[in-house]
Amino acid sequence: MAEKSLYSTHVMNHDGLTGTTYVEGNEGLTLGVSSSLMDAPGTNPEQFIGFAVSTCFNGTIRLVEERKKLPQESTIRTTVDIVKDAVGYKFVVHAQIKFDTLDKSTASGVVDAALDECPVAKLIKANADVFFEIVDDFDSDPTLGE
Repeated sequence: MAEKSLYSTHVMNHDGLTGTTYVEGNEGLTLGVSSSLMDAPGTNPEQFIGFAVSTCFNGTIRLVEERKKLPQESTIRTTVDIVKDAVGYKFVVHAQIKFDTLDKSTASGVVDAALDECPVAKLIKANADVFFEIVDDFDSDPTLGE
């Protein structure tokens, strides 16, 4: 028997990377979609993955910080690259986590706890192409849309 769901959503796409993707029901979120590998307007899968990792993981970090009575000051920047591999393409995900005042040891403990609790992190953290890194500053600024 499946576990009892606390929330469920249904996302529909009929036309692949050249149409729209939408959330069914009352939420009514519709986005034009495309591929990062073609010159077409729309949101691509890399952006969706970046949103999911940054939002869910930082939300979980904030919960861990609150539980440990630490300042809630984390910021996450997730870079998602698409690269060619032997049989097609793959994503490489690099989440940089920045804390304003936490020392490295405390920050590491917070990140380790969040990696064990965050549903998105649980889904992807065992992948060899996924990296979570505590940083003092983010890498250089990307250009818009990069």
